[in-house]
Amino acid sequence: MNQKSTPFRKVDTELMREQFAEIEARQTALMQDGQRLLGRIRKSSKYYGQGENDALFPISIGFAGDYCVHGGPGGQYRLKDVDLFAVFDDQRPPTQITYEPSDS
Repeated sequence: MNQKSTPFRKVDTELMREQFAEIEARQTALMQDGQRLLGRIRKSSKYYGQGENDALFPISIGFAGDYCVHGGPGGQYRLKDVDLFAVFDDQRPPTQITYEPSDS
């Protein structure tokens, strides 16, 4: 068996340090200033159809209780009615952090 060896990838350690420092600074700012959250009404929710379907909207999480998700076209929702997204960087799409359980 004659296989060609793959050359090792050269790692720019200075660039990696800079990138990690940027990530660390961003995480510190998020912890101090707050994380931007977005919501989207789930298709299984009785509220689906309020506003534009599948649209993301700014939210905040309020005190515990059934309707603790504040924001969106209806003003407040239950956690089971909304998928949550976190904004880490304005240059990238939001990251979905909750998912609707599948029926299977």
